[in-house]
Amino acid sequence: MTKRTFLQLLQKKETGRLSAREKALLHQVLDQLQRRELSWDLDREEEAEIQQRIKGKIDRRIQRSRKQAYFSGPVRMVASIALLIGLGFLVFRMLQAPTEVVWEKRSTNERQKATITLPDGSMAYLNTNTTLWFPRQFESGKRLVKLDGEAFFEVVANEAAVFEVRSHGVRTQVLGTRFNVKAHRESAVIVAVDHGSVAVCQQGREEETRVKLHPNQMATVYPEHEEIVVAPVDKQNFLAWKAQSVSFDLVTFDEIIPRLAAIYNYSIDVEGEGMDRCQIKATYRNGNLYAVLHGLKNLADFDIKKTGERKLTLYFKGCNH
Repeated sequence: MTKRTFLQLLQKKETGRLSAREKALLHQVLDQLQRRELSWDLDREEEAEIQQRIKGKIDRRIQRSRKQAYFSGPVRMVASIALLIGLGFLVFRMLQAPTEVVWEKRSTNERQKATITLPDGSMAYLNTNTTLWFPRQFESGKRLVKLDGEAFFEVVANEAAVFEVRSHGVRTQVLGTRFNVKAHRESAVIVAVDHGSVAVCQQGREEETRVKLHPNQMATVYPEHEEIVVAPVDKQNFLAWKAQSVSFDLVTFDEIIPRLAAIYNYSIDVEGEGMDRCQIKATYRNGNLYAVLHGLKNLADFDIKKTGERKLTLYFKGCNH
């Protein structure tokens, strides 16, 4: 049942025009409200409307009870008024009681990426090694998500509800735009704008630092500093992780590795000689780092060793062509 239908049933109840089915439905909703299984936000007009109805009904009940007091006694009159006031208080309390926010969690590992549709229709594209928390339903006037890792957001415009990403002490706020947030633990938080504008705020300071970003700008927030550094962004490279494929056009092996490290949020060390003489021309599906590296092994001879969380060392031996 919608909030408007509920209010209409309350109005019909005042006039005594409820059918048996409508009475049963109304009692069912009142039970749900009492158990806090429903919660509706009321605007000022609706609040005033219910207040007027309850006040009017109490006044009419008082008048009727006074006339009946001679026959049924004052105790019944007081009990009837108390019951009506209690019902009115229950309706107000339950309609305006906040519902508990239920959070959803989506994570990707080092070999996964993901596309998430948020409750308002906004889209979140998760890079590898990323976790996103978001409510099952956004609260009224508020769209809050939490991020650890990297994600690109396409936010549905809604001037009545700011969209906010919280990531390691940094708040990114928008009304509707496209932007990227890179926020791994113990690393700088980087926010880059593709379209529209965003506000980036650094929390936990005596005075919160805040900057506004426009398209082709990025903000870097260092955990230990009290300033936000704004600079131009090369979207083609910075957002390469979101592309469908990774291409190299006669790029040397030692130039490829830093690019792959940036795309997949990895720290990659390379040992060996002759990398600058090994040129690569190839295109790979942008799925995960290991798939690309194993594809590269057809063109170059190297070994791979995992040395930590999101850390690799490559031992280059030579070209295969």
